[in-house]
This record gives sequence, structure tokens and C-alpha cells, in this order.
Amino acid sequence: MATGKTVIETIFTITKWNQLKITIMKKLLTIIIILFAFASCNNYYKAVTANQPVPTSIVETMKMKDKYFILRDDLKAFAMKNILITEDKKNIQCTLETLPAMHKLHLTNGRDGDMKYRTTKITDDDETLVLNEVHVYIIPGNNSDTGSFTISIANIEKIEILEKDKQKTKRSHAVGTAVAIGVSVIAVAGIAAAAFSSPFIIF
Repeated sequence: MATGKTVIETIFTITKWNQLKITIMKKLLTIIIILFAFASCNNYYKAVTANQPVPTSIVETMKMKDKYFILRDDLKAFAMKNILITEDKKNIQCTLETLPAMHKLHLTNGRDGDMKYRTTKITDDDETLVLNEVHVYIIPGNNSDTGSFTISIANIEKIEILEKDKQKTKRSHAVGTAVAIGVSVIAVAGIAAAAFSSPFIIF
């Protein structure tokens, strides 16, 4: 027959085990809440199209703001360097360079093709750089390639200035916060139910 000491030891062991289970549940649920919040909170950008016909003043203004220019020629894309506008305002002269990977996000319209970007930096992949880009689209067939290149203003189809979509980002974060709160309520209820289901748990 079990002695009083054995019963106490058994109760103590069960209590410690239940406390360990509750601790593990709390940590797991915390991780789940964080994952839900990150998955629901997205950052968006938008492309503002310059008025047509494209005035050279836009290029000059964006240059002054130290924007990163990207030439889009059908499926090809290049970094535009050493940009100069001719005196007659009819051409843009520049040097085309290979486009770095960190500036290729908008080539596929952002993450998941949904104009989304990530604010956390992973290795050298800084997706916030997309907010400083200007994309110059020209009529296909101009034989664009790395090196010196001249763009006729008449051949520019459009110019996109990329910037943060504050309204859409704010809505996304609001949804993410609501999801996190909902999951938190469920988590607390689950932990409480687990606690009250065992008569040996001591807090």
C-alpha cells in the first residue's frame, strides 16, 4: 500500500509534469501567434505613372532625389547610370549596366506578384530598395544592351515611380493585428482549459 510520502511524491511529480506541459504549450502558442502576425502583416508599394507625354523635367527631378533608374525594354532590364538629357530635351543619354539582384523585385511586380515587399533584411537582399526605383519603359526593339545608350523621349512608353502604398499597408497591418489578438484569445482559453482539467496543477 502506498505510504503518505509516496503519495506526496507522486502528486509532486504529476504537478511538475503538468507545469512543464503548460510551459511548452505557452511557448508553442507564442510562436504560432508571431507566425500568424507576420503572415498577415504585409508591406505594399505602388507604381505612380508619370503623365504622358513624358516630360524630361520628371527625369531631372528624380535624378535630384537620387532615385535608382531602371530601363525596361520588353523582357530586358538594365540599371541606368550617368544619365544626361540632351540640350534639345529630345533624348536621354546614359550608361546601361547589368541590373543587380537587389533591384529585380518589381520585374515580377513584387513578392507573389502582388506589389509586396519585405522590410526585414535577409543576407544582402534588401527589398526596401524598391521604394527608391524609377522604371523607364521604352518601345521594344531598340536593341538595348550594356554600355552607352541613347533613349529618344518619343520612344518612352511610360515612366513608373515606385513608392510605399501607405493605405494598403496600413489595412494589412490592421488585419494582422486583429488576427494576432484572435489567436491570443484562443491560446489563453486553451491554456486555461488545460490547467483546469488537471487537479494537480499549481501556479
